[in-house]
Amino acid sequence: MLTYVDPASVEGLIPQSISGETREPHLHVSFPTLEDTPALNRRLTNDLGKAVQSYTIRTKTADRFPAPEYNVDWQLTAASPDVVGVRLRTGEFGGVRWANSTRTLWYDRPADHVLGSADLVNNLDLLSALVKQHLDRDPAVDSDVVRPDPRLFDSLDFNSRGDLVAEFDDYQVAPGSVGRIAVAIPRKDADALLTPFGRRARIAVEQAKPASLPEIVTMRGGGGHSVPNIVPRPRGVPSEPEHRADCAVLKCVALTFDDGPGPNTEKVLNALGDERATFFAVGVNAAVEPRELARIRERGHLVANHTWSHRDLTTMPENRVYEQLSRTQSLIEGATGEAPALVRAPYGAIDPKVSEVARELGLSLVQWNVDPKDWRDENAGAIASRTLAEARRNSIVLLHDTNPATADAIPEIVDGLAARGFTLVTVPELYGSASMTPGHTYDAGGRASVSRRGQPLP
Repeated sequence: MLTYVDPASVEGLIPQSISGETREPHLHVSFPTLEDTPALNRRLTNDLGKAVQSYTIRTKTADRFPAPEYNVDWQLTAASPDVVGVRLRTGEFGGVRWANSTRTLWYDRPADHVLGSADLVNNLDLLSALVKQHLDRDPAVDSDVVRPDPRLFDSLDFNSRGDLVAEFDDYQVAPGSVGRIAVAIPRKDADALLTPFGRRARIAVEQAKPASLPEIVTMRGGGGHSVPNIVPRPRGVPSEPEHRADCAVLKCVALTFDDGPGPNTEKVLNALGDERATFFAVGVNAAVEPRELARIRERGHLVANHTWSHRDLTTMPENRVYEQLSRTQSLIEGATGEAPALVRAPYGAIDPKVSEVARELGLSLVQWNVDPKDWRDENAGAIASRTLAEARRNSIVLLHDTNPATADAIPEIVDGLAARGFTLVTVPELYGSASMTPGHTYDAGGRASVSRRGQPLP
C-alpha cells in the first residue's frame, strides 16, 4: 500500500492552483511549492504550465457535452531534509471516460536538483524483467509492452515496507476495465537496483509522517486492494453568525470564494475585515494548512465543501462522488469542528446522482448568478468593476481566493457594495428562516428549478 506525507506536517509548503472555474473545456491543476526548493518549484511550474498550454490548444475548438477536462492533483511521497518526492496525478476526460496517469519527481535538497523516477534505479533492463515477472501472473495484463524506457517508469515510489513500487497509467499495460496497476518489487530484490540517490529516497519515505487517507491503488506482486476508510459524518447545519442579517429587509449580497485555501487567502481575509463571506475549500489545498480553515471560521466566515480534487462530479461514478465529498467533509470538520452544510460542485456541474450524494451527506448545492470571471484576469480594477456592475439584491458572487488580482480587488468590491447600500452575508443568510435543504440547488435568493446543464433538480 502506498502512503503519502501528511502535508500539514511540512514546513513552508504552499499549495498552488491553475484553474478555469467556468471555462469549457474544464481545467484545474494543483501542485505544491516549498520555500526552500527553488529548482523543484521551477520544474513543477514550467512542466505544468506547458501541459496546460498544450491542453488548451488541443481542446480550443471543443464544443461538446460533457465538456473535456484536464485535472492534476498531487501527493508528497517524501519530505525530509534530504529528499522531497512529489507524485502528480493527472486525469483527462475526453467525453466518455477518464484516463489517469501518474508521474513522480524527486528532489535532491543538498544539490538543489530535480530527478525523474528512473534516476532511482541503476538498471532499467533488470527492473523491466522483474516487473514483467509479476505482470505475467495476470492474463488481463500485456507484459510485452514493458521495456527499459524511462518514460514507462516515470512513477517509482516506495511503500511502507520499503518495496520499490512501479505505477502504470491507465491503458498502458492493460484495458481500462482492469483499473490502475502497480507492481511492488520486494525490498530484498530492489536493493541491488537502487542508485545511491534511490537509497536516500527510500530512507526519506520511511521517515515520513503519513497522511491519514491513502489513495486507492491496485497492486500487483506485492500488495492488495486498498480502500480509504471514509466514515459518513453527521449532516451539517450552517452556523448562525453572531449578528445574522435579515435579508428580507436588507439588500444582501453573498461573496463566495472557491478553490482555496492558498497563498492569497490571508490577504482576502484581511481585506474583508468584519464583512462575512463563504469559502468553498478544495480538499487537496486545505490539507496543507487546515489551520487556515479554522482562521476563516474564527473570523466569522462560513467554510464549505468544493470537493477534494476539483473534478467534474457528473463524469464520475457515484462511489467516487461520495469519496470526493465525504473526504473533504472529514477534513473541514476536523479543522473547524463543524461538518459543512454547503457544497459547490466544480464548474457548477450537477446531475441527479450528485444531488443524491449531496442529500445523503447533508449538503445543499450552491451555484452563483454573478461571475466576474476573475480567474482569467490579472487586473484587480477590472474584476471589481465587473462585480459591482453585475451585483443585485440576493446575488451570489463567484470569486477565487487563489487569484492574486482577486485579493487586490476585494477592498474596492467591499467599499463599492457598501456605497450602494448592500450588506455582505454568508450564503445561508440569503434564505433566512426558509433555511436550505440538503440535496437541493440554490443560486440566488431561492431554489433553482434547473441546473446550468438543463437537468431537472430535486
